[in-house]
Amino acid sequence: MKKSILIIGTAFTTISLMAFGYLNTENTATQCSSQEIDSNEANINTEPAVTFFYDVDSRFMSTVTKEKLHSATSILDFLPKTQTDQVEVYQSVQVIILDDYHQTNQKATGKDEMLTTSQLNLLQTVDYSNNILIRADFQQKNNVTGELGHNYFTPHITIVPEKEAEYIYGKEQLINYLKTGSQEKINLLNPGKLQGGKLYFTVTKKGTIANVKLTATSGYPTIDDTMIELIKNNPGKWLPAENAKGEKVDQKLVFSFGTIGC
Repeated sequence: MKKSILIIGTAFTTISLMAFGYLNTENTATQCSSQEIDSNEANINTEPAVTFFYDVDSRFMSTVTKEKLHSATSILDFLPKTQTDQVEVYQSVQVIILDDYHQTNQKATGKDEMLTTSQLNLLQTVDYSNNILIRADFQQKNNVTGELGHNYFTPHITIVPEKEAEYIYGKEQLINYLKTGSQEKINLLNPGKLQGGKLYFTVTKKGTIANVKLTATSGYPTIDDTMIELIKNNPGKWLPAENAKGEKVDQKLVFSFGTIGC
């Protein structure tokens, strides 16, 4: 009887030790996982604490060449069909010259998609890198009820050369250069104070950079100054823009950085 009790006690002790060993193994694994997570977090923390936007392009995503714009007789000649196909009946169409994003008093109004004489004359005054706005009010059919209702579109458009200026190493390499050159200062930013910065620069017909001008601050003067210097001193050459005749022309580009905005 004592022998049986002794065997049972030994077995119980063995099982307890195994369980203890198993628990310790689990704890060790958990601790290792925690250390790995901490290490990963440490690596993550070396990256910027803020999402920072970079882009170099024309002022607006919608563009039209000067030759195409000057030869247009209707807004249908240069606006995308995704906008104009929704129109059942035009009510009014305005052509407005922009100063960057802001509307000016230079505008002309027509009643439909066909450009009036005053609108045509106004469009003849725009040059490369100028910006325009088309404000069209129209009636659109409801797909469910079939009834007509009011709608409008307001595309902001930049006039570009027939062949646009290009960075010789490509846009991706240019953005990488800008990121690398500004990374140290961006790591110190407070995301809540960041704004959308913009600076204009001209790629001349000789392929050089000129007229670098800040038009909107990122909220951090040191960042603004850094971006200005980076654009002025970017390595490599630019291939200048060309008009329809193949002649070299100046083109103004915009470097947007910080937060995404207008």
